[in-house]
Amino acid sequence: NASTYEPMVEYLGKSPHHVVRHSTNLGHRSPWLSGLVTRLGLRQHFIVTDPDVVPCAECPSDVLDRFRDTLDANPAIDKVGFSLRLDDLPEHYEHREDVILWESQFWKNPGPAGYFVAEIDTTFAMYRPGEHHQNNKALRSAPPYTARHMPWYQDSANPTEEQRYYVEHADSLIINWDKKVLPAALRAHLQQLRSPSHQVSLG
Repeated sequence: NASTYEPMVEYLGKSPHHVVRHSTNLGHRSPWLSGLVTRLGLRQHFIVTDPDVVPCAECPSDVLDRFRDTLDANPAIDKVGFSLRLDDLPEHYEHREDVILWESQFWKNPGPAGYFVAEIDTTFAMYRPGEHHQNNKALRSAPPYTARHMPWYQDSANPTEEQRYYVEHADSLIINWDKKVLPAALRAHLQQLRSPSHQVSLG
């Protein structure tokens, strides 16, 4: 995705894995926009994930088999992925309370056993062969099949060099939780979630 952070460029250059490079930053949907899914994901299930999402250490090793079995058993679902852990977010992350409020809505609607019905964008998820990108028609796994969104654990008052570089260079239309001031659309959604009428509707 046209990485410019030199330590990352160097890391990718030394990676033993196959790295597909793009001369243009196509954003978080680049696997589809670049044609990569068409080239590599038509004959087998595939996974797309943001690079800052990491399965928890407690996550069982059969998670990928479980995701695939769940997809096969639920043909109306387009993708299956992780729920994001919220119970251990540190106080030093400045958007902690907003994250908990926002993400809690994705833990409210039970689905098939061990899952919640909840939208997934490009957080770690498994897709059927050739599946297009859309956020709805998704399932998030319940504990112990959870992951951490690592930026939520950073010390907001003491960002690393990499974090500062990312905030300075990231696309303002895509970046959300890493900014000092949250995007207006996200702030509006959070305000709705805090409203008394919304709290009553949630029961």
